[in-house]
Amino acid sequence: MNSDDRKNKLKSLSSNTWMSGLPPEALNELLIAVRFRNYSANQCLQTKGELAGVLYGVLSGEVRISATTSFGEEIVFTRIHPGKWFGEIAILDGGVRTHDAFTTIQSEIAILPKESIIKICEKHPQAYSALVMLLCQHCRQAFAAVDDFLLLSPEQRLGKHIITELDSLESTRVMISQQELGALIGISRQSTNKILKSWENKGWIKRVYRGIEIIEYNSLRSLYLNFEV
Repeated sequence: MNSDDRKNKLKSLSSNTWMSGLPPEALNELLIAVRFRNYSANQCLQTKGELAGVLYGVLSGEVRISATTSFGEEIVFTRIHPGKWFGEIAILDGGVRTHDAFTTIQSEIAILPKESIIKICEKHPQAYSALVMLLCQHCRQAFAAVDDFLLLSPEQRLGKHIITELDSLESTRVMISQQELGALIGISRQSTNKILKSWENKGWIKRVYRGIEIIEYNSLRSLYLNFEV
């Protein structure tokens, strides 16, 4: 990797929410410690129950966070897109990983060693506070997902998830299978297919191979925005 490539990648990382608020010295030390690695699709980054050695940041591609049932079925909880970091829980408490993490497609991942994080946090308390803020962001997302499950209908949850994906990707398509999409919002593939078919008949979406193209963005968005508790 030449110096310009690394500089561009470090610029992308430093604009992330938890890093952007760090004092310059702490930020520079963190970025110096970062390493980059390319992963093929469906490659494991971490396994539930293992000790944590690094913090991960997604530069390109996508990572799915999941767990496996006793029947060997993978349950996907969320998908991590470029510009996002994950894996801070076990870094902060010294425990084990809470979930599995696999690349969904070919991805480039930034890797920040735990030892470097600890040294920098000891030297710069602001770095520790920033890492805690990253954890708080993820906790809020988890609580929001619980609220959605309890308060929104399956159709509303599906609409909200698709719109959230679109906004984060700045695209008109969400590339995901119906089985995984259903698992993310807690319904079966059959129920997911039924809702998508209804939307397609209304002209809101168009189903494509392993994905969905959005035609009526505002119609999907209104499903959950108009919901009142």
